[in-house]
Amino acid sequence: MIKKIVRLVGLTLIVAIALAAAMIPESRLALSADRERFPAALTVRTEEGVTSFLSYDKTLLKAIDAAGIVIGDNDRLSLPEETVLEPGGLYDVTIHSMDSVSLTWSGYSLETVGLFNSLDDLLNRSGFSHLKPEGGILSGNDPDTSGVGDGGYVLNYIEVEKKLIRQPEEIPFGSVTLDDPTLYVGKTAVKVSGKTGIRDLIYEETYENGIFVSSVQIGSEVVREPVQEVILKGTKPRPTYAPINYRNLGSTVRSSLNKIKDYLNPQGGNKSYQSFSDNGNGTITVDGRTFRYSSVKKRTLTMYDGLECCLQGGCHTPAINHKTFSGVPAQRGLVATFGVKVNGRYTGTVLPMGTILFVEGYGLGVVADIHGVSRNPDLVDLCFDPGDCRNGVATIGKQVRRVYILKMN
Repeated sequence: MIKKIVRLVGLTLIVAIALAAAMIPESRLALSADRERFPAALTVRTEEGVTSFLSYDKTLLKAIDAAGIVIGDNDRLSLPEETVLEPGGLYDVTIHSMDSVSLTWSGYSLETVGLFNSLDDLLNRSGFSHLKPEGGILSGNDPDTSGVGDGGYVLNYIEVEKKLIRQPEEIPFGSVTLDDPTLYVGKTAVKVSGKTGIRDLIYEETYENGIFVSSVQIGSEVVREPVQEVILKGTKPRPTYAPINYRNLGSTVRSSLNKIKDYLNPQGGNKSYQSFSDNGNGTITVDGRTFRYSSVKKRTLTMYDGLECCLQGGCHTPAINHKTFSGVPAQRGLVATFGVKVNGRYTGTVLPMGTILFVEGYGLGVVADIHGVSRNPDLVDLCFDPGDCRNGVATIGKQVRRVYILKMN
């Protein structure tokens, strides 16, 4: 009996196992056949709102397209686009709208997209925040705060370079005119030559991205000061020249010399008198004798004698005493004045030939000779006896004294 029961149970188990094995393929086949009748449930979130729908499409991208939801070029899905949708599956997808970014660096532009929280976030992540402000100009546009633009960020970095340029410029010199009593009226002379100066004009040039933008003068610096020109203008009256009468030149000089012969008293030196005084009334007194004069003027005095002229000029061997321009032999009591030439011939003198003078420190004298010191026409060259200059009798050298033009009938 027990054996029969065991056999029955075993047979029952075998039948159950066989039935189960036979039914599995049918169930799996039934499930596969029902796949098209179970859609996937999708929830799509965008900036415009949330859309929920069912879809029988096999991939996520096809399901979204079929639902009429537009995915822009800058949009990104939170799930992969090719995600396979399982029947009856639940899918929550967010479409992120990426920020467009325009980067411009020193004239070079780059367009890209990304997700950024703010302009500061973009600056930090792009590395632009490390740029030195003094090295350029960094500007940006945050669409979230400015309200300008189409939702994109704009970053612009302009490299700014400053250059200092020096441009030299001449500084004109000034000119001043001064009166000079040593120059004759109508004559001028340059005492100090004028020189232009130089200054640098300093400009600051601005370049943006290597392109010239502007130039502004910010200062100047004097490199060389100008030198003022100084011009001397003559105020000295021009001398008047007395004409020379060659016909009676010699006789005129001899006549005047004879008039003063008695007043020439050589004292063994420069002077031919002992005492002299100006009376202040148009007369002078020499050794007790009074003479009237027509004018008095301080003049430069020099000395010579006829023998010394020959010795220095090497005119004769042995040397002789030369004659004066008037033909009268050179001697004490004769003086030389400046003469003017026309076509190589003397035509006039500053002091008329035969004029009788009184020279302070020398004595009376007659104009009988001509000197060639054109730079000082008022100079009077005093003549001494032959050998006086070499022997040390005459020692006037060069000095300034009063010279009187006497009135002697």
